[in-house]
Amino acid sequence: MHLSIRRLYKTFDEFVALDRISLDVGEHEFVCLLGPSGCGKTTLLRIIAGLMPFDGGSLMLGETDLAAMPARARGFGIVFQSYSLFPNMTVAENIGYGLKIRQEASDAIQTRVEALLAMIKMPQLADRYLHQLSGGQQQRVAIARALAVDPALLLLDEPLSALDARVRVEMRTEIRDVQRRLGIPTIMVTHDQEEALSLADTIVCMNQGRIEQIGTPQDLYLRPRTRFVADFVGQSNILSAEWIAEASPAHLEERPTEGVHELCVRPEEIRLSPGGDAQVIDVSFLGNVTRVRVAWRGRELVAETPGLADFAAGATVGVAFGRGAWVRA
Repeated sequence: MHLSIRRLYKTFDEFVALDRISLDVGEHEFVCLLGPSGCGKTTLLRIIAGLMPFDGGSLMLGETDLAAMPARARGFGIVFQSYSLFPNMTVAENIGYGLKIRQEASDAIQTRVEALLAMIKMPQLADRYLHQLSGGQQQRVAIARALAVDPALLLLDEPLSALDARVRVEMRTEIRDVQRRLGIPTIMVTHDQEEALSLADTIVCMNQGRIEQIGTPQDLYLRPRTRFVADFVGQSNILSAEWIAEASPAHLEERPTEGVHELCVRPEEIRLSPGGDAQVIDVSFLGNVTRVRVAWRGRELVAETPGLADFAAGATVGVAFGRGAWVRA
């Protein structure tokens, strides 16, 4: 079964939170809803979960109309930012809670909980309470609890935002591994572009209640269709056609004929060489890359080079452009 959303509409008083959203989620697909705060991504997730009604459009899971189906009957697994675990229960009791509510047999619950504890690499922590766990371990428990009931769809609402940077990276890998292994269609809300790029099969980039672009991570990064996507996903240099005409006229020959007037050039597509008519503003060493800001022909550009770049603030450099993507304003 796959999830099908057609022209979904939601307002709060006179504020349009979701404006005719259409989206499909495939049978084993990992989809990230990406966008800034207030863009509608959490509202959309809550509507899919059955925690909020919508005003118009359709929401289908296979042949089942979800519009009038209560959240409990949908059989979805949900993991919130706050985890929503029970502090008075052990790890095992938290994981098995949904199965207990369904009145599953005790032996079946124990077998399922043990399998999930092994999957999240916490078999030895079954009898611990939440205050005895790290944030990352609590997140693993929340995910295991959501998976215990064999959900038709897994919904993740910014599940990693409360974790520190290193644990977040580790948890990304674990979430993706679990999702691939079980093949459960998954929708995850995030405002973190790196998270979306590393996890998703499909990214849905949202802005002001609308979908700006749907595509693979490669599509959104290398072929952004709008200025918003080009600016929001990754570092970018967004250059007007008028400026390009003077600085790099060869790019104008590649411009589509209608509706585009700006070129998005990613920092790694700007190549610097010693000497030339550009001046280095500053240099930032980021470990795997060095980010260099340069002033050139009235514009400030951002370039990135692998490793440690042999440039210093104030140096003069030559600038050459690689591939760029034309975008709509």
